[in-house]
Amino acid sequence: MKKADSSKVSQTQRKELGLPNRPAAALNFWFCAGLLVILVASIMSHDITRPFYGLHSWGQAHDAWVARSHVKYGLGYTKGFDTFAVGNPPAENPTRYLDHPVLFTLLNSFAMLIFGVNTWALRITNIIATIVALLLFLKILRGLADDTTALLAGLFFCLFPLTAYFGVNQWLYPLSFLAIWCYLVLIGALKDAPQPKKFHKWALAISLFLALQMTWEGFFFALAIGVHYVFHCARRRQFPEKKLLAILIIAPLSSLILDFVILAGGHNWDFQRIIELAKWRTGKGEMEHVMAKFDWGKWFARLWEFAITNFSLPVLITAIGYLTLGQLFVFASPASDKQKVEPSKRFPQFWLFFMPPAFQLFILKGTLWPHQYWERPLAPFIAIAAALGVMVLADILKKLHQWLAVTGVAVLVGTFFVFCMIGTNHYYSVRWQQPEKIEMFKMLNQKIPPDKALLSFEPHIIDQKPGIKQASYRPEVAWYLDRDIVVAGTIEDIDQKAKTGKYPYYLIPRVETLTPLINQLAQRYKYDYIPGKEGKMTKKGEILEVGMYPYMIFNLTSKSTQ
Repeated sequence: MKKADSSKVSQTQRKELGLPNRPAAALNFWFCAGLLVILVASIMSHDITRPFYGLHSWGQAHDAWVARSHVKYGLGYTKGFDTFAVGNPPAENPTRYLDHPVLFTLLNSFAMLIFGVNTWALRITNIIATIVALLLFLKILRGLADDTTALLAGLFFCLFPLTAYFGVNQWLYPLSFLAIWCYLVLIGALKDAPQPKKFHKWALAISLFLALQMTWEGFFFALAIGVHYVFHCARRRQFPEKKLLAILIIAPLSSLILDFVILAGGHNWDFQRIIELAKWRTGKGEMEHVMAKFDWGKWFARLWEFAITNFSLPVLITAIGYLTLGQLFVFASPASDKQKVEPSKRFPQFWLFFMPPAFQLFILKGTLWPHQYWERPLAPFIAIAAALGVMVLADILKKLHQWLAVTGVAVLVGTFFVFCMIGTNHYYSVRWQQPEKIEMFKMLNQKIPPDKALLSFEPHIIDQKPGIKQASYRPEVAWYLDRDIVVAGTIEDIDQKAKTGKYPYYLIPRVETLTPLINQLAQRYKYDYIPGKEGKMTKKGEILEVGMYPYMIFNLTSKSTQ
């Protein structure tokens, strides 16, 4: 029988070869895809109204805080930039966060206009974006591989703790997957794909442009598609199609230039600061807090450490097994008549899926150290490799007995499910802030009028890289307290500021070294005591819950009775 793809085989031939009827297969495929949508929405909806106290609560609260600034103060105040503002009225000259493209936060603020200013508005938006990304991922894979492989990869993509907890970074992945689908349609790489039209070129150009307006990560997808197309044409010894090549160059490049112009304008055209930030991210990044120089050995150890928790060890073993030993079976297997009309077990468009994570991880290598989610572009690649690993195992076991293959696949997929759920539960159980500390700041928010401020011994400021990244209040504190914080560390300074009436309360940690100051305050003002809480560690010695000092809140408007 002449080799052909399954989309060109007649229904009679399909029946003879045991292949499903295409319309019926499509219906079954999208029904299963709907079940995956329900699965990922259910997992990501877990405790959706939870406070910002969990794993990477810093980043989650940051996104919510700057989106709230747009909604609360208006674009006339924020100028469209990510703005660190609290209280009402806010500071006349607020601090701007100018390290990332601004469209991401503008869309987040639109979500808050719809769902309200709350902790779950951006989470439900992330769920919607993840569903859209999942469906596009399945559509791409269905055109590259068989339905079973596509659904398995989609299932693993949903189950990964990385996806289940962090989602797909709002609209970056829907846009990136749309760009990949349009690109594959335009180069004729998909089965049952529509004929390339102007629509696909426009959609490719728009999605590439907007992806870079969302986040810098969009650049790596655009770069991967562009590099892939150049080698695609070189391998076929043909000249690139001019319009398509122009789109792959002009759309992301113009978006990148626009990003730099906007951010440089916000930095008073200080391009040097942007260059220094890029050097920091491409160098040690946050690794500099734990080592004097960049260490590739420790970097790869961190990459593997995060990968185990992001994707689970059984999935990684299966994916690596497929990419190594599994290739011996893939290339050595004789092609039967049925295999000639079915997609092979080779990794479809391997380089197109491999390059985005490779570019992102190795170019901005300094970002990986504190961020599990920086491995996010690995998720599609590992999901496909693991799915193909399962399919190859099924083919091997099928040679022994059909039921052995079914049992083996069921056990392996079940193992993936269990380990991924354990990993996801672990992610949801991590506490970067104690709930009691969140409640303390919520209480202060209720007690302090919006036009007044908190007097505090601690500044509650984070400053990752002085002179390069903007310092700001810790986002969880800014979100729940929503008041300015003024630092005072002596009894004279506290008394003087108390007389102004602008600072109703003074917050100080109850630690032994501050006992003299606390005793002086207790003789002057009434106070409330907030108990501390010890942190928790995992059996491996990793932090599960960050501890909390006990705090004392002094009412500067009420004299002590001592």
